[in-house]
Amino acid sequence: MSDIQATTSLLALKNGHSGRIASIEGGKLMVRRMLALGLRVGTVVNMLNHRGKSVVIQNAGTRVALGPGIAEKLLVEPLEK
Repeated sequence: MSDIQATTSLLALKNGHSGRIASIEGGKLMVRRMLALGLRVGTVVNMLNHRGKSVVIQNAGTRVALGPGIAEKLLVEPLEK
């Protein structure tokens, strides 16, 4: 059995499923922006809804809407439901 956890884009996470942020692909500004929203490596998020190509996630009781360009740069490790 491998210790390597498969990662996927936040866009691929299904409604009602959770994932742990494994990496934030982007420059310093992108990382700072995600930190300001409370999203950092290791944070567990729950996918609430896909709205068109955008997503709505929840982290510690806070809902955050992200466009597809940002959501695809957040790589998550899907967690068991």
